[in-house]
Amino acid sequence: MKRVLTLVMVLCMVVLAVGCSGGGEADKPAIRVGSKPWTEQLVLGTMMLQYLEAKGYEVEDRTGLGETPVLRPALHSDEIDLYWEYTGTTLMVNMKSDVITDPAECYDAVKKWDKETNNVVWMDPGSANNTYVLLVRNEFAEENGLENISDLGKFISEGNDVTLGSTIEFVERPDGIVGVESLYGFEFDRNLVKSMAAGLTYEALENGQIDIAMGFGTDGRIIAMDLKVLTDDMQFFPVYQPAPIVRQEILDAYPELAADLNALSALMTGDALQALNKEVDVDQLEPEEVAEAFLKANGLIE
Repeated sequence: MKRVLTLVMVLCMVVLAVGCSGGGEADKPAIRVGSKPWTEQLVLGTMMLQYLEAKGYEVEDRTGLGETPVLRPALHSDEIDLYWEYTGTTLMVNMKSDVITDPAECYDAVKKWDKETNNVVWMDPGSANNTYVLLVRNEFAEENGLENISDLGKFISEGNDVTLGSTIEFVERPDGIVGVESLYGFEFDRNLVKSMAAGLTYEALENGQIDIAMGFGTDGRIIAMDLKVLTDDMQFFPVYQPAPIVRQEILDAYPELAADLNALSALMTGDALQALNKEVDVDQLEPEEVAEAFLKANGLIE
């Protein structure tokens, strides 16, 4: 009789233990997804939320939380668990390092620093590069034989006047126009520089008010307005590849998460991000519907 009672007690304890474990999922934390508050980041953050939720993860929406000075402390203090960051941003803003223009070298540097310093892990980066670019109208490029920044420098050095539309900051900062001029060996006529907000440079260029505009590599207006990016043939501008960055504790709780996130980041090409940004900024669609359509088109959700 005692043996029977003992066996019953053991079985009860096993049943209780299994019931309490809930298969291991009940005790796992929800994944809090953050993002910065502008178009590309809202699309990427929303896309990550929808994707992870469809994969069966419990998620919480912290998208639009703030810029890097807000997101970084939130990540380090366990207020959010992951968000999309750019390699060049971490390199220069957080590490305060010199510019690295080689994508692989830049990624390796930030990945190593973040793991050792913050116990934060970088997933694979997308191939997109949301760095600064110099833009021209296609007809202007064709008329004057402009394919890259070296061509532009030669064109200006031969005495041709060009009007540049740029933010004041970009003209003055060493990783902006001053640095471009130093490396490429030419100078913009400061009397022909028009200062304007970053978002206005595209419209000014399209309307013929300026000849050259500063922009950003994955902006949707580049394709919407049929503008040409001058190739940075001497690789001056920093590289800004997007990648999910995640607290190590979350990866420990969800060992399969890294592979899932890498599958998503592999789709983040420059063309893909330009198209996604265009759908929001030009076509006036909501980030949520743009993200959902992209995930469905690529077979990541049903």
